[in-house]
Amino acid sequence: MKILVVGGGIAGFAVARALELKGFAPDLVERRLEDAPGGMGLYMPGNVARALAQLGVLEAVRDMAAPILTQSILDHRGQPLSVTQTQALWGDCGPCLSLPRNALQAILRGSLRHTHARFGVSVTKIRQATQSCEVAFSDDTTATYDLVIGADGVDSTVRSLIFPGAVPTSVGTVCWRFITPNTTGINGWTAMLGQGRTLLAIPVSAEHVYVYADLTLVDGEAKEDIKTTPLEGLFNDFAAPVFSLIANVPKDTPVHFGSIEQVVMDAWYLDRVVLIGDAAHASSPSMAEGAGMAIEDALVLAECIKTSERVDAALHAYVARRRPRVDWVQKQCVARDKMRALSPLVRNAILRLLGNRLYTRSYTPLLAPL
Repeated sequence: MKILVVGGGIAGFAVARALELKGFAPDLVERRLEDAPGGMGLYMPGNVARALAQLGVLEAVRDMAAPILTQSILDHRGQPLSVTQTQALWGDCGPCLSLPRNALQAILRGSLRHTHARFGVSVTKIRQATQSCEVAFSDDTTATYDLVIGADGVDSTVRSLIFPGAVPTSVGTVCWRFITPNTTGINGWTAMLGQGRTLLAIPVSAEHVYVYADLTLVDGEAKEDIKTTPLEGLFNDFAAPVFSLIANVPKDTPVHFGSIEQVVMDAWYLDRVVLIGDAAHASSPSMAEGAGMAIEDALVLAECIKTSERVDAALHAYVARRRPRVDWVQKQCVARDKMRALSPLVRNAILRLLGNRLYTRSYTPLLAPL
């Protein structure tokens, strides 16, 4: 079977790896010439580690990642609301890990042996026939495929060509992300909650920490106005240990700013084109499952392609297996975001009383095997 993977990020490299393990040699195109720049971290709960093990790359990831043994939630003054021991839930499923996002991409890319990849090339047109897809590329070449996999993220070109009405929608939040020296001794997943604002710090190595900050826009606030406001001023009522990381960030640190968007679709495939990962079902980062859902998608899709006699049967089986799990994650993201938006008095009381139970409820369904 001739397969095209569109997208050279975590989802694209993961599905190419999964297909190789099933005996396929896909083509892959990525519109960027270079890998994604540094400055963004990635936290992976235990089900993600299990999926990476199925791809055969977990040991390489563990060699570069920081183990995350606790999740602590504090109020904006630094007072603890809840502390969760992560392995109490994940147990034998897999460790919780954190590392720079581009490090995981490099490991996945380096695991490929039979994929023919082209960088700096994008898809410009997809024309579907009964038994094939004719694809046109930005370098004026064309090729015919039995299956096209859109793994090109929240701003997916494949989705826009095949499902033009399915567009990302903002959840009303903007965020900042960067990696900086761990000068405050952060030793686990550490979130601080304020009124309409969150600060989060996670170790990604022995020396560095990934910092995520978000702010809910209120009526009349413009994204561009917020972008130009100094981050330190937006969070100046926050305390240690996370505020110090944004107050003292080195001036040359790359800081990524953007809106949090979600993608909710009734269908993930049409004829011989299928979407995986954020292209199909992007969520807010509240569950830290964006990469996990993409990698799990990759494993299930490759298995369905291998075991099904027809492409349509494979894609139907893929969606049937993945939809309940993805729907659960998306619903949990919405619920968690709503809880964060409660008045601090109510939200903090809930977290003090039920923090560990809420964590267990959210993640227990993901312990089930794929």
